[in-house]
Amino acid sequence: MRFDTILLPTDFSETANHAEAQAVALAERHGSRLELFHAVEPYGEPPPNMMDTVRHYIENLELAAEKTLTSKAEAIRARGVDVSYSKTHHVSPFDAISAKVESSKPDLVVIGTHGRRGFQHLVLGSVAEKLLRSVAVNVLTLHVNTPLASGDRGFGSILVPVDFSDHSSHALEAGFSLLADDGSLHLLHVLHRPAYPSVYPDAFTSGDTDAELTSSVQTHMDNWIGGRRAQSLIRVGDPSHQILEARDETEADLIVMGTRGLSGLTHLLLGSVTDRVVRRSPVAVLTVH
Repeated sequence: MRFDTILLPTDFSETANHAEAQAVALAERHGSRLELFHAVEPYGEPPPNMMDTVRHYIENLELAAEKTLTSKAEAIRARGVDVSYSKTHHVSPFDAISAKVESSKPDLVVIGTHGRRGFQHLVLGSVAEKLLRSVAVNVLTLHVNTPLASGDRGFGSILVPVDFSDHSSHALEAGFSLLADDGSLHLLHVLHRPAYPSVYPDAFTSGDTDAELTSSVQTHMDNWIGGRRAQSLIRVGDPSHQILEARDETEADLIVMGTRGLSGLTHLLLGSVTDRVVRRSPVAVLTVH
């Protein structure tokens, strides 16, 4: 998977700056063009019936955003990254970012999950979650304490949960493309009802974990790996719980997963497995559309 263009929505918060560091590192490694994007949003309630004050207030926000974006772009450009920036004035950061994604069609959006307003701003349930649910784009989400991968080496350990759907296949290829040369990739499949792939034996029931089932799944995991250097893991139980446990076990510094799985809107879609993983993961999560 190529990341020719990376979009970084930012509100200049600590988490957004953390996401910026990861976006710059990815741009360095992949030779990507990076675009910073800021939605100027009027915070708080302006004084009533004072249009001059309101206009002055918004103009100051615009000027401050322009100054910050210019400074950030200059610092990133000094690292050899092709960078640009843009901004807009909008009361809804999600609508502004969504429109930007539609117009610029980036290969990847990197965004923090907590922003200037803490739990209510760039947090799941708000901008980042809406992006994952409704915009056809790959999204890398980070918390403020998420470990970063440097530009020259990529991610040292990557966990890729799969259910053998097309979206899982795309996630696996993305995982390999982001892996450091000496890194380790872990392919995980969680045996789970109600959705399960055709690779399971015809007689499979919810209680089955026998050798035939495990062998069938292992064969398909080996086929997906295709001789590349990777480890495969098979677990039984709740997918989000098993994914996070496997993350702890493998000490992966990135989870890559599809946004939709075998049963479309009800399986590996936000509101189900993916959102729980993103909310609780101690490391970055790349959701592949």
